Amino acid sequence: MPNLKPLFTLLLATLPFIAFSQPCNGSKGENIFPAGDFGSGTANIVQTDPGIAPGYTYTTNPPPLDGVYTLTNDMGAWGNRFTWLPLTDNSPDPNGYFMVVNASVNPGLFYEELVTGLCENTTYEFTADLVNLITPGTNQIQPDVSFLLDNVVQFSTGNIPENGLWTTYGFTFTTAPGQTSLTLSLRNNAPGGLGNDLGIDNISFRACGPEATILPQQTQFVCVDALPITLDALLNNSTYTTPLFQWQTSLDSGATWINIPNATDTTLTPPITGSGVYYIRYLVANSASQLSNSKCRVISEEKIITVVPKDYVVNDTICEGLSYPFGTRTLTASGTYIDTF
Repeated sequence: MPNLKPLFTLLLATLPFIAFSQPCNGSKGENIFPAGDFGSGTANIVQTDPGIAPGYTYTTNPPPLDGVYTLTNDMGAWGNRFTWLPLTDNSPDPNGYFMVVNASVNPGLFYEELVTGLCENTTYEFTADLVNLITPGTNQIQPDVSFLLDNVVQFSTGNIPENGLWTTYGFTFTTAPGQTSLTLSLRNNAPGGLGNDLGIDNISFRACGPEATILPQQTQFVCVDALPITLDALLNNSTYTTPLFQWQTSLDSGATWINIPNATDTTLTPPITGSGVYYIRYLVANSASQLSNSKCRVISEEKIITVVPKDYVVNDTICEGLSYPFGTRTLTASGTYIDTF
């Protein structure tokens, strides 16, 4: 069982100069809270209390009552669900877990986390996927969640409707000069009782920056005879005054990335040596310290370059009495044939 340590409450040492806006419209960095998807497993209920909801009790015997929560991969497997929907994790993972909260009778905090190692004067985005667990048309109390910084409300969802749909809620903010840590909280505003039950998944906290693209188009095909090629980094709607770059490549189709040595300019001649598929991207930040900190930089779109060979050799068999389509011709006899496509 992975260490489940998502987030929902972040206290700030200094907040007076922090600015807020809606979710990030540019490129984003790595998720600082990878455990925010609550992990994955074959057991229907996580059997170990993750300790992520202050003031709430964890249960391994669903459905949870008022003031109780659980982590599950399928509510449909429960024998009794009150008036709740048979929901599953909000991801393609069939065994992914999500958090089910039966809100306490009195409004209050139900998630909290301290975040450290951040960069000053850096924009971040905090989001979470939320869903009203009540079956549409039941007309019970609707969840209403506020996001807090230093115990001060900065964003509220309003009533989360009975529509059975996961919705992403969140906001962006910019850290103050000298600020490297903060505490973020989620608070339940609605009273308990009939309703006010919600699912939580995919908690994400990322650096937010300008839209980082690569020219020419994102995916392209190149003949081996056309090598080398040139790529250009482009920042759209950038507020960076001193942007710094680090180009990267992946040898496993984008699963992991390594820095390309000395590739720190806006223009790159990729280290392509022959036919094959190549993955390229770059990191960008507004200072050297931010670029070296995975919590402070953003990641460009991925460029996928397919380099095709000049010649293809195909060996095949034609059975007697049959034919083989080859370009604009139909072959009926054995031999060596050459064509240009």
